Amino acid sequence: MSNIDYIIHLCFDISEQGKTPSVALIRNLSQRTLAIPEVIKGLQNWKSSSGGRPPLTNPQLNTRSTTEQTLQQRVSKLEAQVATLMQQLANLSDKN
Repeated sequence: MSNIDYIIHLCFDISEQGKTPSVALIRNLSQRTLAIPEVIKGLQNWKSSSGGRPPLTNPQLNTRSTTEQTLQQRVSKLEAQVATLMQQLANLSDKN
């Protein structure tokens, strides 16, 4: 999938979340490094598209589920770190 197609799909994902796609939001949510001119071109293509979302050429690339999975992994890791810190704090409290 080209970067332009990826950006267009990302615009649809953002729009479906009730947000308005912008260059900054696209670059922030992207899992790829994107040049600003590419993002602008993809955003313009998305705005001018009268039809629905074009089909994915790579069905494994679903940014929403990938983002949700990544967020879930981050939450799990942070919860484990908090549990470890709480245990260390309890151990320090017991020593005093």
